[in-house]
Amino acid sequence: MKNILVITLSNIGDVIMTTPVIMALAVQFPDARITVLVGPKAYPILEKSPHIHQLVAYHKKTGFIAKWKLLQALKRNHYDCIVDLRNTPIPALLSCKKHSPFIRRFRKTNMRERHQEILEMMGLGVPNPPPFQFFDATDEQSSLAALQNRGIAETEGWIMAAPGAASAKKRWPATHFQEVIRPLAEGMGKKVLLIGAGNERPIAEAVGQGLADAVVLCGETTLPETAALLAKAALVLANDSAIMHLGFELGVPTVGIFGPTDHEKYGHASEKFRIACEDVAACSCHSQRRPYAERDCFHGLRPEKVLRLCTELLLAQS
Repeated sequence: MKNILVITLSNIGDVIMTTPVIMALAVQFPDARITVLVGPKAYPILEKSPHIHQLVAYHKKTGFIAKWKLLQALKRNHYDCIVDLRNTPIPALLSCKKHSPFIRRFRKTNMRERHQEILEMMGLGVPNPPPFQFFDATDEQSSLAALQNRGIAETEGWIMAAPGAASAKKRWPATHFQEVIRPLAEGMGKKVLLIGAGNERPIAEAVGQGLADAVVLCGETTLPETAALLAKAALVLANDSAIMHLGFELGVPTVGIFGPTDHEKYGHASEKFRIACEDVAACSCHSQRRPYAERDCFHGLRPEKVLRLCTELLLAQS
């Protein structure tokens, strides 16, 4: 195959979970030109990959004329294969012979695995594709320079926490984060970096209050720079969010906090990943009866449990 089009998603966390698909294609077709359509918010998380030859921002809410122009531009590339993770009409409109199926019968629950299952439906599945490259040497240098400007001399081994999330309903209380981070920082003697988007800075500052070794970096680093810092972390503690997925893909010890969202769909399984959650069925909130977007309960998840999971991962490295 010479030309491959991958149509990925919009939200940053969702896009991170599709990167194994891109790498599986890159492994099978090393000489192919890979184009990726991605939502504008997630564009920066893919732009440093040497395996993506063209990255196109796809605004799903844009007008008809803009979509028509995009379609005409894509037609000129004459794609041999289209992998559509959105399940849009684009493969049919481009008249591509080999494309992902429009009718899909998934066997798996986990969303990351489902994306790879689409490749399996096409006969293109690859077990354990290599890691995606989220950053380059320039991002490593600039991210460490940002830390030095904040008075942090350490070049690795921080505890990185992301107390924010795209939805406020997925945010574990700031006081709970404090109760986990304080003993970790004091007991392990590690700096704490509080990270996230610029609009998540208030909650990060609330978590950082009273934590002497905590530095708030929300909005101060780009996505690739954040990935470069995460790759050198001793531990990542995050709500179900893009940072959590990024920590997993980078192979960093990560604890993901779940409550309103389904850990079976959005969590991960590995020696370096822990899911912090409680039994939904045992909670008096009965949130499973409510619409998914309205759920906001963490079902009594206590800092003591999360601290134990974090400590397990940190001790496993020593």
